[in-house]
Amino acid sequence: MNEFIVKLRILARAEVTLFKADARRRSNELMLALVSIGCVFVGLVFVNMGVFYRLTEAAVESRAAFILAVANFGLAIVPFLLRRRSGPGAEEQMVREIREMAAEELSKDFAAVADEVSAVGDSIKNVKSGISSFASAGNGIGGGALGAIGPVLPVVIDLLKKSRK
Repeated sequence: MNEFIVKLRILARAEVTLFKADARRRSNELMLALVSIGCVFVGLVFVNMGVFYRLTEAAVESRAAFILAVANFGLAIVPFLLRRRSGPGAEEQMVREIREMAAEELSKDFAAVADEVSAVGDSIKNVKSGISSFASAGNGIGGGALGAIGPVLPVVIDLLKKSRK
């Protein structure tokens, strides 16, 4: 298989793997955020219950509601702390390095192709200038090199045709 195609496949697979890992990490972060938000809402409900019981002078129930509210707010902090710790793992870092190496190799290949194309362009320019200099050589005296070859050219073509038969 062509080495260039292999490099492209490696780069594509690395990109897909990184995309999947990033999507997985983001979905985990979203779930942790939703758990935190749920705990905050439950904590707010218990704060409201504690204020309600305090206003109705049921002190035991209000203390219990405030304790549950503080516990829920504490639980809401835990997923946020876990979410901060979740970052790219060692496997993801390894895939990133593979992607960078493949991209670097492909850019080297593209640079080599660009150099080859410019070399071909330069050689075409050299051939063109050689033909034009050959056609215009000695223009003033003998009609140029093509003028000197002109009468001989049909004879050479006829000889080549006869030699092929």
